[in-house]
Amino acid sequence: MKQSNKKGKYQTFIGLEVHIHLITESKVFCGCKNVFGSEPNTNVCPVCMGYPGVLPSLNKEAVKKAYQVAMALNCHLNEKAVFERKNYFYPDMPKNYQISQFEFPFGIDGYFDLELADGSTRKIRIHDVHLEEDAGKMIHEGSQSKLDYNRAGTPLLEIVTEPDLVTGEEAEAFVQQFRQMVRYLGVTDGNMEEGSLRCDANVSINEFGKGLGTKTECKNLNSSRFIKKALEYEIKRHTKVINSGEKIIQETRLWDEAASRTSSMRTKESSNDYRYFPEPDLPPYWPEADFLEEVKNSLVELPRLRRDRFIKEYGINLQQALFLSSEKEIADFFETTIELRKNDKSFAGTAASWLGGNVQKILNDSGLKIEDSSLSPKRLLSILNMIETDKISTGIGKKVLGLVFEQNKEPEDIVKDLGLDEGPDESEVVKIVSEIVDANPKVADAVREGADKQIGFLMGQVMKATSGKANPGRTQKLIREKIFK
Repeated sequence: MKQSNKKGKYQTFIGLEVHIHLITESKVFCGCKNVFGSEPNTNVCPVCMGYPGVLPSLNKEAVKKAYQVAMALNCHLNEKAVFERKNYFYPDMPKNYQISQFEFPFGIDGYFDLELADGSTRKIRIHDVHLEEDAGKMIHEGSQSKLDYNRAGTPLLEIVTEPDLVTGEEAEAFVQQFRQMVRYLGVTDGNMEEGSLRCDANVSINEFGKGLGTKTECKNLNSSRFIKKALEYEIKRHTKVINSGEKIIQETRLWDEAASRTSSMRTKESSNDYRYFPEPDLPPYWPEADFLEEVKNSLVELPRLRRDRFIKEYGINLQQALFLSSEKEIADFFETTIELRKNDKSFAGTAASWLGGNVQKILNDSGLKIEDSSLSPKRLLSILNMIETDKISTGIGKKVLGLVFEQNKEPEDIVKDLGLDEGPDESEVVKIVSEIVDANPKVADAVREGADKQIGFLMGQVMKATSGKANPGRTQKLIREKIFK
């Protein structure tokens, strides 16, 4: 069901074409390495450079990942998939055509449940999911344009939505949620800065009930924020043009972030302009039942389902569940920690708080991902167990956590080597408590009158005096004994 643009008198239609680089060792139709950041034109061969007489060979891993996405998007899987030549002349495509899919892609007629800002969801229809090869990259330096063909032939999966989105904000949310999904599947790293996830956005407006208007395309948007801004600009521009009595020109436009506007790139082609015809060097692909079952079994629990399960199964709050389910690696880390604790679900809140707080702060400051750090579920659990059994204080636990990241050592060894578990003698703590309570009579009186939170101040003073080594539970007991004796 089409939604209306509540601002103004026109109905808005937005459709997205999302492109993702698939994670494979080699390119989609040849054996060249599929890696980012190599020296220009080092990962090339006669096949991806389009030399005469060469033959493409289909990458099975790319096909598997393509079907994973199609299944996750609830697509109907075609009985056969056909590769076709999409003909166009452009310097970044050396053979002057692109091997793609048109009439028979891997998946069609799917949907994606988009979670909206108000918490509701709406089905965004997926037109198709098709596999193709990426083009090379043009690098503009002054008056020169250089070409790097390392990217030519990279497996590129394109996901085309129906024009069911109505605002730039919705389009931004779709890309963010879709990116999270495909990263969970492990089919792409989704790095928009490096171009492994890119988006073209098509937008049109029309009077209510009259269907689609003349569309314009915003090309190669590499940030979800840019998608939102470009579409908002185009919707306003379309409205202004139509209100002035002029007509929208079907064209491709580029987003200029510095000027906060779009500019015309070229008139928009139609599918007929590309003269699609079946790729003569690649036979139709017929997915076998065993292969499809293998793909189905490889699918993982997706972010929204995992988030909801975390809340129900572990009793954590929504914000904790949103954070933990945001990245598969963090979600896996959390659940492994709970499993090592013999599935003690009452411990989940503590683990979630540390992961979302102290651990995430260190990761943010260091620029590390949790899977690349020296922290493991076993090490985090060790720290939390030592705190729980009063072997170390929470403050010492935070210090040990930082040292685990820095030194890549076991928490128990760090505590032992630095003597962090050797607290002061009982008699020394009693003496310190007595001195601090005597030095703060007003605070002691407030506690006697029921201001129990004031004990926290006295606890802080004792911890400061003992460099955080005093046992917190025992210290609080000694403070109460001193005040109420």
